[in-house]
Amino acid sequence: MSIPETPQEQVQHLSKKLKQSIQSRKQLEDDYRRDSERYSEFVNQLCLALNGVDNDLDSIIHQLRSQIQQNASAAVLDPLIEKLSGAIADYTIKFQQQTKQTTDTISNALAKLEPSTRQAEKELASIEKAFEKPTMALTHYLPLVNRLLNLSHQCAVTKNEPKADAVATETYQAQLFDLLSEVEFSGNSAEALQQVKTALQKPQSLDTLMTISLKVMRLIFNSVNEERKSAQSFLQQLNASLESVNSILGTTVSTSVYFDEQRSELNEKLKLGVSDISDCVHGASELFELKETVGSKLEQLGVTLEQHILLQNQERENFTKNTSELEDKLRQTEAEVERYKRELAQQKFRSLQDALTKLPNRSAFEERLNMEFARWQKGQTALTIAIADVDFFKDVNDNFGHIAGDKTLQVIAGTLNKALKNDGFVCRYGGEEFAIIFCLDENQVKEKMELAREKVANIPFKFKTDDIRITVSAGVASFKNNNDTTVSVFERADKALYQAKENGRNNVILAPDGY
Repeated sequence: MSIPETPQEQVQHLSKKLKQSIQSRKQLEDDYRRDSERYSEFVNQLCLALNGVDNDLDSIIHQLRSQIQQNASAAVLDPLIEKLSGAIADYTIKFQQQTKQTTDTISNALAKLEPSTRQAEKELASIEKAFEKPTMALTHYLPLVNRLLNLSHQCAVTKNEPKADAVATETYQAQLFDLLSEVEFSGNSAEALQQVKTALQKPQSLDTLMTISLKVMRLIFNSVNEERKSAQSFLQQLNASLESVNSILGTTVSTSVYFDEQRSELNEKLKLGVSDISDCVHGASELFELKETVGSKLEQLGVTLEQHILLQNQERENFTKNTSELEDKLRQTEAEVERYKRELAQQKFRSLQDALTKLPNRSAFEERLNMEFARWQKGQTALTIAIADVDFFKDVNDNFGHIAGDKTLQVIAGTLNKALKNDGFVCRYGGEEFAIIFCLDENQVKEKMELAREKVANIPFKFKTDDIRITVSAGVASFKNNNDTTVSVFERADKALYQAKENGRNNVILAPDGY
């Protein structure tokens, strides 16, 4: 590489280096801006994932998202992230306290509840209704606990009535077995639940049934506690990740300020050096004097330029290091968020699925019916409900056992779903009852239900050495006028089902308009 000899060449060479330095700085700024946008987008998605967890968290998250959308600097976001970390820690403590209070309340109710009047029964129903509206997915099992309490009450009322005791105990055992078909656990809890179901295949005393009920409640509480611990673990990990991100951002801001100050000083030196050379060129009277003066100035300018380049390299290395740490932490946090989202999705799916038949359950039916009802109100589609019930199902349980009854329900559920899934939303409503939602008129639904009924009637059931023919009856009701509600139309379908039973079973009845 040739060394510039004249002042003009040296100035040109210096200008070229300055342009290269400016281009390098612009590239560094572009890289920083791109990475900052990526971080902002991730934080925005993280805020959306946390939305709705807690009112205090929602308020801080709203502020954070607002600042991110306005492209606020790290210095503005830093205190908000620190505030969010503190709010998450507070929520974890509050979450533990609320869960403990709920557990204590239910435990006290178990110890003291002895309703013996109609008013007490209404109060029990009111409490049960309140617990059917959980605020978090992990409380899915709490309504089942209340139903168990209600069953315990029924047994307590008949305990001192010897004549009715055997019938009440048998009824309670059957209801308890049906209730357990709606519950699904995993791991050791699943094995314990299967042991309970096996015990319920044989006649049990009232005291044994009470012991079994308490065992089931413990399984439910253990499941709730596991869900709670999982949520707490996620919040703690998220809090730790946010603190790490906050620390990295704080370091980045501090070093950025330092480099800006150093760069400003070097830029000022470069400007002064170039200005001195220009003054020397214009004020020189002899070439030798000019060469000697400019040479000295250029040497000083070269040192300053080298310092400028060294500062840029240090800034680039520091930025690369901080960016790498930030990306690693964001990847870890993103992976944890995705894992927890998958767990929530699986939990939501399980809460809307019947454990025995794998069909959507009653909660799923009500959720879908409300959605279709809203569409019907807008005039977008027809809407009809069908309720199907297995005829003489109790005889199957009594004569062949609950395992045979379970298998019967599974086969019938599969047959109904296969026959109707292309046209309707098939659910197990409870016990041996199925509910189906159709976006068709009632005549079309009756025709499809008749075909499904015939397919069930043609299933070759065989229990031990007996060939059994099992049938279903169904009632159909359609939404027709503005006064119709989901409750009123369901009741009309239920009355039509009752009429189908009265007419000899194994048939489908349309609900008249006057029902």
